[in-house]
Amino acid sequence: MKNILKMNIGIAGCGTMGLPMLEVLLKNKVKAIGYDVRPQGDFLSLKENFVSSKRVFFENTDVIFSLVRDINQTLELCEGTDGLFNLNSSKTLIICSTLSPAFLNDFIKKAPENIEVIEAPMSGAPIRAKEASLTFMVGSTKNQFETISPILNILGRTIHHIGKFGSGMSVKVLNNFVASCSVVAVRHVLSEAKNLNISTDQLLEILNCSSGKTWFSENLYSIDWSKESYNKENTIGILEKDVNSYLDGLQDAGSKTNEAMQNFQKALLKGLQNIPDFPNNN
Repeated sequence: MKNILKMNIGIAGCGTMGLPMLEVLLKNKVKAIGYDVRPQGDFLSLKENFVSSKRVFFENTDVIFSLVRDINQTLELCEGTDGLFNLNSSKTLIICSTLSPAFLNDFIKKAPENIEVIEAPMSGAPIRAKEASLTFMVGSTKNQFETISPILNILGRTIHHIGKFGSGMSVKVLNNFVASCSVVAVRHVLSEAKNLNISTDQLLEILNCSSGKTWFSENLYSIDWSKESYNKENTIGILEKDVNSYLDGLQDAGSKTNEAMQNFQKALLKGLQNIPDFPNNN
């Protein structure tokens, strides 16, 4: 079995999740570098552990964690003359981005034999990435899971082998559908509390010791995006993308969702797009 901790690790996509993950690897003396489409000047603190050239990044990595935003950026990373799929050398690609399970089913068919593809979507938000306490949902063979587990155990606290390729992403989009419901619900009731002359702080305190408690309500003031309005480029916009990935996966699986649930799914998307402003404390 390969010792992944002795290999060269790459983080493609040094955003709010990828950057702290890279920093955790470096802190644990793992040989790792980062790559991002943003200029090197945005990552001066990483010094030699960041490269702005995709070609140089691929040349200096054996295992690549993909944390790019969406399907388009995933294809940009892998396809084209300078893409991962055009390399002659053997690489392992670990997909951590939340993508449509239907897309992944087609994506894996395009991967050349020299590129091993594993999926390990994660949950926990940037705060968990910084604490190295992420949850990973891995879709792979048993041997692949055993090989990558040591590096995942550095980055996360809870590592689940769901099953074959595709199963990890299916669990992730199911999880993110529930999480998105929670975000909309909590933001909605906090907004409505003011109309009912209820202190939002008191309501939140009661939610978090009652049946209304959710991950979002419990961590509201430590989540850096919890007060965001809707924008396709921010985290609320990413949740919208994740809900659409969930719906895409259901359609690809031939799910027979009843009309009431279809209306609920549409309402959730509209709820994210029109999420209430975060109220002032009172």
